[in-house]
Amino acid sequence: MLLKRFSIALALTMILAACGGSSAEETAAGEPATEQMDDTMSEETMDDTMSEETMDDTMSEETMDDGMSEETMDDGMSEETMEDNVSEGHMPTSFTVTIQNTSDSAVLPTPLAPGVFVIHGAPEVIFTAGEVDRGAGLEELAEDGDPSGLVTSLATVSTVSATGSFAVPDGAAEAGPALPGSSYSFSFEATPGEYLSFATMFVQSNDWFFAPAASGIGLFDGDAPLEGDITELVLLWDAGTEVDETPGEGPNQAPRQAGPDTGDAQDAPIAGVVGFAGSIAVSLTVSG
Repeated sequence: MLLKRFSIALALTMILAACGGSSAEETAAGEPATEQMDDTMSEETMDDTMSEETMDDTMSEETMDDGMSEETMDDGMSEETMEDNVSEGHMPTSFTVTIQNTSDSAVLPTPLAPGVFVIHGAPEVIFTAGEVDRGAGLEELAEDGDPSGLVTSLATVSTVSATGSFAVPDGAAEAGPALPGSSYSFSFEATPGEYLSFATMFVQSNDWFFAPAASGIGLFDGDAPLEGDITELVLLWDAGTEVDETPGEGPNQAPRQAGPDTGDAQDAPIAGVVGFAGSIAVSLTVSG
């Protein structure tokens, strides 16, 4: 019984010490251990208020060392919340993406148009494969190489942490298309749990665009940032907003059309396009 009372006294002492109370300081000095507890709380009351079983549930020896029991952590902070908080505690990693136009050695040389990039925490922020375009700016990008509307709409999405456009080819002085052999680059910061998406027009088409899968590209494997050649993660898509003509020949394609949005409108699901491999090369560099 004496051992039990001593254990309870020790537990209460540590609780009071953690709360900054004056009684904790007195107890730590060695003055009121058993005698003071007898005066303020009878053994029976202590048994009723804090049984040995309650102590085991509330504050185990391991819990006293750690300051928070496993049960308390489960109640107060879910595993998902802890992961989010850990992610928030990371210093952002700086990335640079380079999109190289390699179509001079592909089946159909084509310019690439200015595009959009977005860093996000949930999938499908630009489009959903198999569904029609949302009317949030992708049509203007895919048909006419204009990313401005899509950037504006993405900036309002709650799961988006950063978005912007890339329009000036590397080494150029002003915005314009990236011709075969040239490239676009853009930089951003991200933390674990975030994804990269981007889109740029395949200019010799009515409404095709290069982009990763709708879910985006995961930028981290655990805490390790993704780096290197990510070309295999980039696909060619048909936005389904304009009737397709023969690539490189259609009169309503950007190089030959009289003005923006001149082709026959369509309302088809967004789908992948095959047959134009080698038109693009994409690399991801960690710079900090």
